[in-house]
Amino acid sequence: MKKISILTLLLLNLNVFSQNVEIDYSVSENTNDAILSTSTTYKLAINKNQSVYFNNNDSIKQFKHQNLIFDVEKIGELTQVKLSDNHYAYIKQDFYYKNYEKDTLIYNEIILNKKIFVGEKVNLFNWEIKPKSDTIVLDFKCQKAIAKFRGRIYEATFSNEIAPYGGPWKFDGLPGLIIAVRSLDNYFVIEPIKIIKDSKSVNQIKNIYETEKIISWNLYRKTYENKLKEQLKKLKSLSEDGEVGTIKITDKIEDLELPEMKF
Repeated sequence: MKKISILTLLLLNLNVFSQNVEIDYSVSENTNDAILSTSTTYKLAINKNQSVYFNNNDSIKQFKHQNLIFDVEKIGELTQVKLSDNHYAYIKQDFYYKNYEKDTLIYNEIILNKKIFVGEKVNLFNWEIKPKSDTIVLDFKCQKAIAKFRGRIYEATFSNEIAPYGGPWKFDGLPGLIIAVRSLDNYFVIEPIKIIKDSKSVNQIKNIYETEKIISWNLYRKTYENKLKEQLKKLKSLSEDGEVGTIKITDKIEDLELPEMKF
């Protein structure tokens, strides 16, 4: 067997990232309340040190049951969509920025109708790589890996023929670029549409969050909990004696591990 030196591996690794990579994805979120389910497209652009991942369609067309929408209202930077008396959703421009040199991931989230900015490390997953197979996706040889993350189990498909690391959304940390992911309960599905290894349209990647206040994941969770408590307090003040109310967050991609709140 021919031996490959460490220097050769480094040169191969740099050669992979001598190109800017661009991937278009189809992304589905199959929520527990089917009326809120969405399907839209996202783009990943990645170079040697940074990547951005963002949605290409932030309109009401992303809702699988858009025929049920009967009210749309602009609230600040967000668009509120009413699909029934009890079902509201907010449309926003998703933007995930990763800096591999600084091990930084920054993205925007919504708490009620307010946008906030959250920072985490790039490598959040503890992957278990499956034995090698001949899986081919869009003409690239791929492997699969499994990981449990914040309430769900994910299967990722990745290839080192495209780039040595990277991936859509928060997915990362495998020895190759993640080109497809699905949760085993089918709640969250990301599938590649097109892969461009030497993209001419990927310009210098920029961190759009440089002037924003960034909070940690734990502070995000705590802030979310406090806002729900405020809402519960308002609900109680509007209720009659003897009435009860509860709030429990269950229909999100990530489990926030927030307790059920009652009055």
